[in-house]
Amino acid sequence: MSVFIRKTLKVVLLLGLASIATFARETVSPVRAPESFVLLGALAELRDDVYSGDINVAGEYAPCNCFSIYGDFAYRLVSYEWNTMAHDQIHEMVNLRVNGLNESYLGMKLMSFPFAGVDVSWRLPPREGSRVNRFHRLGVSPFGLYEFSRNMALGAAAEYFTFLEERDFQPGDELGLKGSISWKLLWDRDDHSGWKFDYVFLYRWRIQESENLSLQKPYRKMDDLYRGYKMRVDAARYFSSFGNSLGIALFYEMNRGHLFGMETGHTLGLYAKFLFL
Repeated sequence: MSVFIRKTLKVVLLLGLASIATFARETVSPVRAPESFVLLGALAELRDDVYSGDINVAGEYAPCNCFSIYGDFAYRLVSYEWNTMAHDQIHEMVNLRVNGLNESYLGMKLMSFPFAGVDVSWRLPPREGSRVNRFHRLGVSPFGLYEFSRNMALGAAAEYFTFLEERDFQPGDELGLKGSISWKLLWDRDDHSGWKFDYVFLYRWRIQESENLSLQKPYRKMDDLYRGYKMRVDAARYFSSFGNSLGIALFYEMNRGHLFGMETGHTLGLYAKFLFL
């Protein structure tokens, strides 16, 4: 396949992704350099006794090793809540009728040095696919990469997020720290095939209280400071495909947890990722 055809295919596929959807749930991804890929997946999520199922589409386009643009999109298919009243022995499955486009993530990476760069992102509010995170969020995340060995890469990132005011409500700013490990096993560097395992740990906290701007100033604070973490493990098998690489992966994600308490959110999923070399 010629270089021109491969580059044209990348652009067409990524434009196709942008036209399919513009909204998704946040993905806990490892720290990585700019790359070009297309991803299609499915996931099941449990959060606060609500069971949901999504289809996930993502893509990134890197014209060079120092810059890329990306998008992460999802469509929520179904959402059910399991209600239990222990004293009356009532067990009820309620269809929340929440299905549609979820929140979206668009952004770009700039990597001026081989070992460090910055990730700038924009989260758009969801439509019918979610009842939470209904605010625009802007973020900047400086990151660093260290090639520990030929088959292992370590990554670290710091995050800062701010939110846009809407309907007289101003969410508080947030900070985050992320670390990741990517390990390749039985890896063929010529064919870009073999096993790849990723582990990500993300710790995030709100540094200022949200404000209800419709109230008088002494009563605006919402007392909603929090700290929590997310972590994710991916196991993928990559195959050589038309001079590029195709990966099939399973993952588990703890999508909301507390350092001192029970975790309250879990996600299981699988995806196919076509990586352009």
